Amino acid sequence: MPLWVFLALVIGGILLFGMIYDLYTRRSKKRPPSHHMKYDQVYAEQMLQDTRDRVNDVKNW
Repeated sequence: MPLWVFLALVIGGILLFGMIYDLYTRRSKKRPPSHHMKYDQVYAEQMLQDTRDRVNDVKNW
């Protein structure tokens, strides 16, 4: 097999993979957001605040 055919197949495969990946990610962005995301953010922020409080309490010993 000539080298140019091999290179064309490799580059074509990479381009095809990129197109399929792009279509998949665009389709996943169109999904409606779930309602529990706000609660997850509040939980994460509360956990960060608790961690900060614990670290600062250790410094005051």
